[in-house]
Amino acid sequence: MTALPKPARITLNRLVRFAGYSLLTITVLLAARGFYAFRDRQPGHVVHVDIDGRTHPRKIQPLRAGFARLKINPDLSNPQRPVWLAGFAQNRAATKIHDDLWAVATVMDDGRSRLGIVVLDAIGFFNDDVIEVRKRISQSSQLSYAVVCSTHNHSTPDLMGLWGPHPLKSGVDPDYKLHVIATAARALDEAAANLQPAAFSCHEIELNPEGLLTDTRKPKVFDPNLYFLHFKNPATGATLGSLVGWANHPETVWSANTEITADFPGFLRAALESGIQSASGIRLEGLGGIHVFVNGAVGGLMTTHPTVTVPDPFEVLAYTKPSHEKSRALGHNLAKHVLTRLTVTNAPSFDTAALSVYARTVQLPLDNMGFLLAPVLGLLDRGHERWKHLRTETALITLGPVSFACIPGEIYPELVNGGAEQAPGGDYNIPPLEIPPIRELMPGKLKFILGLANDEIGYIIPKSEWDRRAPFLYGAKKAPYGEINSVGPETAGILHRVLRELCQKAAAQ
Repeated sequence: MTALPKPARITLNRLVRFAGYSLLTITVLLAARGFYAFRDRQPGHVVHVDIDGRTHPRKIQPLRAGFARLKINPDLSNPQRPVWLAGFAQNRAATKIHDDLWAVATVMDDGRSRLGIVVLDAIGFFNDDVIEVRKRISQSSQLSYAVVCSTHNHSTPDLMGLWGPHPLKSGVDPDYKLHVIATAARALDEAAANLQPAAFSCHEIELNPEGLLTDTRKPKVFDPNLYFLHFKNPATGATLGSLVGWANHPETVWSANTEITADFPGFLRAALESGIQSASGIRLEGLGGIHVFVNGAVGGLMTTHPTVTVPDPFEVLAYTKPSHEKSRALGHNLAKHVLTRLTVTNAPSFDTAALSVYARTVQLPLDNMGFLLAPVLGLLDRGHERWKHLRTETALITLGPVSFACIPGEIYPELVNGGAEQAPGGDYNIPPLEIPPIRELMPGKLKFILGLANDEIGYIIPKSEWDRRAPFLYGAKKAPYGEINSVGPETAGILHRVLRELCQKAAAQ
């Protein structure tokens, strides 16, 4: 074998060394990028709250409640700085504001503890950002615990990073995110400042999903009912506000829409406050006050799909094609059920109620390659408490006969109401593990699911229905949607176990 000439050997050696140095440099840079991307944004942060309102040493006092709302519209005035809409696909820039986005808050006080809930017209808010909201709440508000929820609206600015101009560019405007964080805290402060004597009544309204929404993934299980907590001034009877819960993706205007809108929650809130009008005048009087909408078990997937025809509740009109009019009809249908119920009900009213809060930080193992790559690419900006483990949070709250389960994502209704299956074609071929369903564990008569509460970790799927590998569920030709936006197959079991422990704690004390 002929040896290379000396100049050639020198050149080859240089190329080898250059390639080695380049590979080492790239490896170091990737390691540094990964270390930075997965760093813990809130090191040492742990939530461990145990407030048992029934055994509090101070005597229970008359209930007080306060409400507030503040706009969280983005600035669309600079065409060089587009606002990227979240929830469907990349490169969907907002063109105008059709109706306002809000941070709507309520604070409840039993004379010993205070609970604050603020709900954002937003796609989702990470736990790291929720912690930042809590840091900005004034000490004078004296909140014992604060919950930050998102409606999961698909026509709002990207606050998570997945819907920028292209798949490799985040859609989050850091200034807008800071604005939302500050405004959420201020809304809670204003609600605390607005506290006044209150009495509440509880309502669970049975709804038929037909004409409202559909489930686009088998098994078809809904969280169909509407939950309504109505607060009045006990002396005057005037409505202070309400907390209303229902489970559905606010994506009625669908993927071609480029106008910012609060979707059906906005129309629902406005109708509860000001009534429902049509061309022929007022159809139902409003309640006044400020109304907080919170989403429920939207996994599965609950949606007012373009195939769903929504009738107008008063006019001989129906809407199938996605539009703002369809959103309005959906919101008015829900409001009609509430306003009609209040005219015929004799529900008892409570002007005292013990407030209890049990909340825990939870670590979730991350089994999603997309969620591992996204931080390295600068898309997802949330920390890991340790390698491949996310910090999230769950809670069980009670207020007299009412309970609230705080779910940090989009939970499948079968985990809440029952109906999980040993799905044929599932990856694990096991019977349902997350039993009994969460509402069966929860205490009280009115049982709210606060979806996307204090985090948005994606879909929370029964392990027996988990499916990434062929054969696919129920003989489908391709993998079902859901797993691609889920932390992993162990998520549901871990959250169910923690919530079960919190419910048992609430029942035992």
